[in-house]
Amino acid sequence: MKPKVMLIGDSIRMYCQAEITRQLENDFTVWGPEENCRFAKYTAKQLPVWFGVVGAPDVIHWNNGLWDTTHLYAEDGPFTPLEEYLRYLAIVLRELRKRCPKIIFATTTPVVEPHATQKNSVISAYNQAAAEFMQAQGVPVNDLYTFVYPQRTIWLCEDGCHPAEAGKAAIGAEVARVIRNGAAS
Repeated sequence: MKPKVMLIGDSIRMYCQAEITRQLENDFTVWGPEENCRFAKYTAKQLPVWFGVVGAPDVIHWNNGLWDTTHLYAEDGPFTPLEEYLRYLAIVLRELRKRCPKIIFATTTPVVEPHATQKNSVISAYNQAAAEFMQAQGVPVNDLYTFVYPQRTIWLCEDGCHPAEAGKAAIGAEVARVIRNGAAS
């Protein structure tokens, strides 16, 4: 039986999941929720549902952040305040560890600025805080922000946020590479 990979993340994961699956399908069974995993608090709420479907995975590749850093109303700042974001990342991590030995956290991808609801400076600050937390917990970090940033105007589509075809291929291949390495360690 092939090892099982669970993908948790927002629309970036959804856009890239087919490529990740294609890259891994010979060696892994890949599963991700049909729905968008949205923000960290939503992911914490939905984990029991998703684990009820997937069972116990061998590797989890996970991100929350794009929804959390969204500025719905300029005067209110990010949708999820940083302290709350970190609190829910800790809850999600605790619950993932109960069911899976290998967890990889991915940083949030950048946007093309100017962007209506996102700022790279905020995404970077949340990524830094999340990466520091994950590293302190011994969780490997797949730095997709740094991977995508130099190519963001090529890899992201007209909305400045979601991957275009080239981005789907590149991000999907990178996630698959990191999962393979993580599964082998």
